[in-house]
Amino acid sequence: MSDQRPIGVLDSGLGGLTVVKEVIRQLPNENVIFIGDEARMPYGVKTHEQIIAYTREMVQYLIDQNVKLIIYGCNTATANALMELRQEFTIPMLGVIKPGAREATKITKTKHVGIIGTEATINSKSYSKTISEMNPEIDVLGVPAQKFVALVEADKADSQEAKDNIQETLRPFKDSNYDTLILGCTHFPMLKKQINEFLPKMKLIDPAVSTVETTKEYLIKNDLLTDQKHHVLRLHATADIEDFSKLAKQWLKTDIDEISLVNIGGKDERNNNRN
Repeated sequence: MSDQRPIGVLDSGLGGLTVVKEVIRQLPNENVIFIGDEARMPYGVKTHEQIIAYTREMVQYLIDQNVKLIIYGCNTATANALMELRQEFTIPMLGVIKPGAREATKITKTKHVGIIGTEATINSKSYSKTISEMNPEIDVLGVPAQKFVALVEADKADSQEAKDNIQETLRPFKDSNYDTLILGCTHFPMLKKQINEFLPKMKLIDPAVSTVETTKEYLIKNDLLTDQKHHVLRLHATADIEDFSKLAKQWLKTDIDEISLVNIGGKDERNNNRN
């Protein structure tokens, strides 16, 4: 048995490409369709209801593309919408939070784990709750790093502004007994090098890695792997296609079969965003 249908990956912007990159690395023969909601990002400052509504539209879009499974390549959507939307849709959906939390609990030696994410992810306390269910002895400190998203989206990872912002935001972890830091937003691995320079002793966890490991296990267990020997990669964004395209090529460093602008959601919403 094999299943040639693609794996769907959704995100509020282009951060979810870190998940796509992992899918290509760990599951090189699988077709992938990615949707990034550039028109309405950042999700991290939106309400719980808005995040659910926007994520639902991306899920529906991917189902219309006949995907076999959906990865929420977005911590904000995972924290706010995954549980609700699992009640509404039958398609298998995996989020980035549980695998990232599991990895951190395994790795920490001091039992002090830091998390950085968007405001919505940190406020939801999803990581803290998940980690304390796994190991109540672990002390968790969540710090919102909303500005990091804008820096990545604007291709400013190497700028002085990014360095300054990283130092300011991550100061609570400097010279502390926190030994593990979860990059709780899929945009953040694109700042790994800069975060490492400021916090050289901390182990950085990229939840994309363990999320795709979980995906692979799921596909194997449910006979959903493809048997083809090459993959098709299609990237869709809801706005800013030129910038998105440039950063996608730069970041993925692989052949991309299609990069296109798509419309999801209500027309009024889109028109407002175009101005």
